[in-house]
Amino acid sequence: MAAVSAFTIAGLTLWFWSSDLEPPHFHAKRRGEWEVKVAFLLPEDEMVELVWGGKRPSKKALRQFTSLAAQHRVALLAQWEELRRGEA
Repeated sequence: MAAVSAFTIAGLTLWFWSSDLEPPHFHAKRRGEWEVKVAFLLPEDEMVELVWGGKRPSKKALRQFTSLAAQHRVALLAQWEELRRGEA
């Protein structure tokens, strides 16, 4: 597990699994509430897939991390590729 280095969001844990399969994505979690996968190369309204939790993140939280993911796509993809090559 490697923390996302492109940006942070208070109250959330953001990470990559080095062994995850395509498409490029990271995970976001609010402890004890939910976990989502964020496929950051997709359009913002298609990025998020719920992994577990009683309900989806709030619309505000979704907007915040999809917007940041879209803004930082290049850095996120670079980190994804480094992890896949075993460089990080």
